[in-house]
Amino acid sequence: MNVFSREKILWYLIEIIVFLSCVITIIIYYITFETTITTGSCCPPVSRRQNSIPVHYVTGTHYEVGYSVGRTFGSMIKEYIRLYEPLQSEFLPMYAQPEGRQIYEESLKSTQKFFPQYVIELQGVADGAGVPFHELFLMALDDTLPKNLNASSKDKGPVGCTSLMINQQNAQLLGHTEDAMSETVNNYYIVAAHVVPDESELGGVFPAREEKFEALAYAGHLPGYASGHNHYGLVFSINTIFVSKPLKGKIPREFITRAVLATRADLVDILDVLTNEGVGTADGFNMNFAFLHVPKESRVFHTVEVTPKADSDRSEVYLADFGMGSNSIHTNRLLHLKYPELNEAAYGSSLARESRYKQITANKTAANLQDMLDVLGNRDDDPWPIFSDKSDARVSTINLGVFDLNKKTWTLWTNDPIDSPPVLQLPLTFTDLIGPTRSDIGINRIEVIETIYPDK
Repeated sequence: MNVFSREKILWYLIEIIVFLSCVITIIIYYITFETTITTGSCCPPVSRRQNSIPVHYVTGTHYEVGYSVGRTFGSMIKEYIRLYEPLQSEFLPMYAQPEGRQIYEESLKSTQKFFPQYVIELQGVADGAGVPFHELFLMALDDTLPKNLNASSKDKGPVGCTSLMINQQNAQLLGHTEDAMSETVNNYYIVAAHVVPDESELGGVFPAREEKFEALAYAGHLPGYASGHNHYGLVFSINTIFVSKPLKGKIPREFITRAVLATRADLVDILDVLTNEGVGTADGFNMNFAFLHVPKESRVFHTVEVTPKADSDRSEVYLADFGMGSNSIHTNRLLHLKYPELNEAAYGSSLARESRYKQITANKTAANLQDMLDVLGNRDDDPWPIFSDKSDARVSTINLGVFDLNKKTWTLWTNDPIDSPPVLQLPLTFTDLIGPTRSDIGINRIEVIETIYPDK
């Protein structure tokens, strides 16, 4: 009996030792695995700049389009909101003050009156992403709150973009660098949308229209305040103008440029939207554009400067044209209109970029795609290069796009094009967004649509 018990006890001890060995092995493996994940030693590190440009194809009403964008990119939008320093350190605290809330409400009321469809679209983005609407609208308001509260705000650095238009016999190109605060790197996408408004989205001063467009959008922002094109053949880019006194009670520029995506390839229609008779823009910007569906020989490139207009219910607008044989560059300062601008890094950066362009083209007119890339990919000036990609830079070039109006393509890079290939090329002919517009369906349907969506 005693012998049996000793053998049994010995057996139990062996089982316990084996069990403990297994447990120790598992613990060691787990610790090793966690260390590997933390240090990244199992895999190569992920580049700060990812070679990725998400394109979101969507059809629906304004709300449905916005909701789909928000739902798809919700995690990106939340991350961007969390990281975006001006929102967290300035806009939200000012919004919590009575005076700041009043400025917010006045601007929202004006925007709802003029562009209710786009307010609804932004609400869709907020609902889809699960974020508060007021945070997205505050980002669209930008400096309107701090400048009207006379609050000191940080110089954001050389924030801005560079647009270059080449209108030569062998190349007709519109190139654009998208430069923004470094938290925007990888936090953007392209919205390829076919919008069919429903009755609840009608009624604004600017009538809701059926739209089909492709445009770059910052996370949580409306498409249009960057670069894009529509099915009417409009191709354009936008540059911020940093005015010293944005006007309260006016419309954030992001909503006006969103409406540009709905315009026809027609100067009168575009200038009507930019002038915004009845309210006017709260802030300054520049638009560069051309029309796809015109003969090459008669194609003209245009640049428009838009600023607030004090004591007036409209924007101040200046149009300049560039015919065959002409090139033009526009950065983030006014070249034609006179309106007070901020004397900050963005202005100094604009001067440096314009100066570098003049040096590059002093003995050679930019006449093809390579010439354009040599300009827009230039990194010679420190701290204000045309293409900014240093890892410690406060402002980064997050994207470069080139519209080729002869080849009818939109080619995009995430890294400097001088030593990196493009990531994406989209057709300007909408062969990738094939849903027919209502005007394609039939003559009877056209009559109905013209009744619901009358021309302005």
